Amino acid sequence: MTWSPARRLLFAIWVCFLARGAFYSAAFPLWEGFDEWAHFAVIERMAVRSEVLVWRDSPVSREIDASLKLAPVPWELRSLPPPSLTEDAYWRLSADERAGRQDRFYSIPASWAREDASSGMAAYEALQAPVYYWMAAPVLHLMGGLHLGARVLLLRWFGVALASVAIPLCFLVGRAVFSDDWLGLACAAVAAAMPGFLIDVARVGNESPGVVCWSLLTWLTLASVRGGLNRARAISIGVALGLGLLSKAYFLAAIPPVALLLAWDLWSARARLRPALGRALLTTFCALAISGWWYIRNMVETGTLSGMSESGMLRGKVTAAGLLGRAGDIHWLAAVDSILFNHLWIGGWSSLVIRSWMYHVFYLLIALAALGVIWQLRQPAILALTTLYGAFWLGQLYHVVLLFAATGIATSMGCYLYAAVGAQTALSLAGLRAIAPAGLRRYVPLIGISLFLLLDLYTVHAVALPYYSGVIAHRPNGSIAALHAADVSRVGLAEIVTRLTAFKGGILSEWTLLALWGAYLVATGGLVAIGVRCCARSEIGRAESV
Repeated sequence: MTWSPARRLLFAIWVCFLARGAFYSAAFPLWEGFDEWAHFAVIERMAVRSEVLVWRDSPVSREIDASLKLAPVPWELRSLPPPSLTEDAYWRLSADERAGRQDRFYSIPASWAREDASSGMAAYEALQAPVYYWMAAPVLHLMGGLHLGARVLLLRWFGVALASVAIPLCFLVGRAVFSDDWLGLACAAVAAAMPGFLIDVARVGNESPGVVCWSLLTWLTLASVRGGLNRARAISIGVALGLGLLSKAYFLAAIPPVALLLAWDLWSARARLRPALGRALLTTFCALAISGWWYIRNMVETGTLSGMSESGMLRGKVTAAGLLGRAGDIHWLAAVDSILFNHLWIGGWSSLVIRSWMYHVFYLLIALAALGVIWQLRQPAILALTTLYGAFWLGQLYHVVLLFAATGIATSMGCYLYAAVGAQTALSLAGLRAIAPAGLRRYVPLIGISLFLLLDLYTVHAVALPYYSGVIAHRPNGSIAALHAADVSRVGLAEIVTRLTAFKGGILSEWTLLALWGAYLVATGGLVAIGVRCCARSEIGRAESV
């Protein structure tokens, strides 16, 4: 089979994403991923104890509990009692004290994976829908007697590989919007360049299937809008929605857009209502058959549809009218600002942030892209994408209301927005191209790729890795100290690399990490070259079909 130039470039983008994700997975410390230890605890109980569904209050294993007391923990876990230490405190220990902790970590008996901890730490992520855990448990089971650190690293790589399926789906979404292979490739390249996307999926966590399912649902919706909703697409949409609902609760936000699509199909087929009604029933049946039991279980066990902890906290305490009233008390600009901060870049569970002006550069581009999208809402593909992406945002804002009512904090996890990365990249490029001057229009994808990669290179080398290796630390006011050359000289490059391999189960040597770093740099440069190629070809005309 002969591959077209576009097909070869799509494969190259996919490989670049995998290389960059492999480095992120290896370089970030144990448990640095959002709620990573709790996600791992659910997988471990399924793999080791053959539990099909894990009770949400199940204790973590002695193995995980011991690791939280020996390995440095993220800044957001600084309230854990001694002997737990944050990254800041751990790297202030003497070399002998650190070596002692690592020795005790590697001496954790394998049998402790089967024993419950007595500390009270619970596998709270068991409240999440089970698809990811069902997929990861056999992978963990195959790892046999590998040490905990090695198993976590390998599961991170599994998550990156799973999430990488979103890259070709981003291409398909972009091609459906622009009817141009090269702009479709640009959408995939932008997604592969996003550092926040990598942080979100380069961890043990259930975001990867959510990203893939929402991207698939986005492409199927666009295909239905452009080519009509046939029987195969109706079944595929129902399966994608059902698997998504069994992956992440935020897929509840996808139900209204799918219902609108089915209603549009019924309206369009007024003369042949019976086949359209059959397609609607097929979609509904597939989604309910796959995921309906989970939400019935949530209602029985928690009295809430999503089963999320914040919904449970409010059960019987706040009515729908009361929630609406609390929404009026929220400072919405600050809430949206926190979501976008979290979405664009936040350094894992240590919540590292960068200079505010760096975020505001992207804010300006987001505002310009939104104006351009509004200008193009008459196009069916743009309208369909906007509906899907807008529904996700409404779900985020509803989560803000829930969190505010339950905890008094008005925010949500902006990293969730990467589930809609296909819609996001296509809408951003479409909006910016619509509003850009004619001479600049062809370079919009390259500008987007370059800006994300500059953010990536800066945050990796000047913020994340220096913090994770103890070169810089939090100031007394909670901010992160700036990196200076003297800080690097004080620790030494060789020692920094050695520190980054700590608690990785013995399978990540210094040379392996350096090799992954080299592949990451090559892949980062490769995305720029691909962006140049896409910009050069996108204005020539429609390319060969992939």
